[in-house]
Amino acid sequence: MIGGLANDRYRMAQVPRTFLITGATGFLGGAVAVAALRSGYGHQLRLLARGSAEGSPRKRLIENLRRLGATNAELHSLGEDFILEADLGAPASFEGHPSLACVERVIHAAALPTFSNNPAIPTVNVDGTLALAHALTPSVLKRFLFVGTAMAVGPSMGRGALIEETDQLAERHDHLVPYTASKAEAERRLRLELPDLPLVIARPSIIVGHTELGVSPSQSIFWVFLVGHMLGAFTCDLEDSIDVVPVDWCANVLLTLATREVLEHDLYHISAGKESSVTISALDQVLAVARRVAPMAANYRRIGGSEIVRTMSRMREIAPGANRRLLLRAMQLYGGFAELNYVFDNNRLRSEGMSASPPFTSYLPHCVETARGISIADQMKWDFK
Repeated sequence: MIGGLANDRYRMAQVPRTFLITGATGFLGGAVAVAALRSGYGHQLRLLARGSAEGSPRKRLIENLRRLGATNAELHSLGEDFILEADLGAPASFEGHPSLACVERVIHAAALPTFSNNPAIPTVNVDGTLALAHALTPSVLKRFLFVGTAMAVGPSMGRGALIEETDQLAERHDHLVPYTASKAEAERRLRLELPDLPLVIARPSIIVGHTELGVSPSQSIFWVFLVGHMLGAFTCDLEDSIDVVPVDWCANVLLTLATREVLEHDLYHISAGKESSVTISALDQVLAVARRVAPMAANYRRIGGSEIVRTMSRMREIAPGANRRLLLRAMQLYGGFAELNYVFDNNRLRSEGMSASPPFTSYLPHCVETARGISIADQMKWDFK
């Protein structure tokens, strides 16, 4: 029996790792890796992860995949040699690496997904992306799926706009945060510098929670909805819409875009669109029931971004222990996104036969339950690294 298991592992190690996923120690990349495991790609996967003081890449990967629902059997299908230990911020760690020679498909989900002003953002999100694309073998590569952001268009499209799936990108200076600017710049340079790359751009809208796991794997962005609901005030109207998608649905869509042999387009919004976006009023009703409080309803106030500072004393009561400067900056930044009232058209995705996103309201109660007992200050850490 032991010899048979060893032989199985040996044979598994000999299978070329043709499917590269980056970012699998993170929220979205980890969910994509789990979706790939569940679809039977385990023996083909190569997962890029950097070493860190937090522990070995293998340990961090396995822990994150378990957090996102991977079973022991699914993890076992990875075999023994699935890790490519490398750092997007240090291209020398992967350039010329033999593991990349046979890669046919890439889902590039790795990034510094922070709304801080981390100086490493352009190095990792832009330069690292370009270096990775250059390091692959053109004659072998069939698909390079770059995971960008729907907010690559910037904040100047007009309040309440339905954002169409076009190549339009905001200029570097016309972004609310460095993260979205870096994603737009990476898109621009991939197209310009690698015109023969089999590139497909996926632009997710706002990713919050998981339909089965709630926010237990990550509280990223969810805490903003809680704070706004507790304040009874924010930068949008009750009848404004919010385009939110769950990470597991998003991951399955990305996997389909990476593996389908023929696609009609090379750019897709991974969004709720008109069909599944929900109003702030609808969120209020569901949040109120889940939190066991009265709805904001008639007592709600729409405030301007500059007025958020006046709510600081109340926010500090809601989020004790949170860094005051960071809390104010976070709410102003998210307020800037919210007041745009964007919905991202997803006709291309739907025309490919993919299912609509579950509305945020359908799994929002589970998000509330799984966030109980986690302070706002701790939830904020997911977004300010």
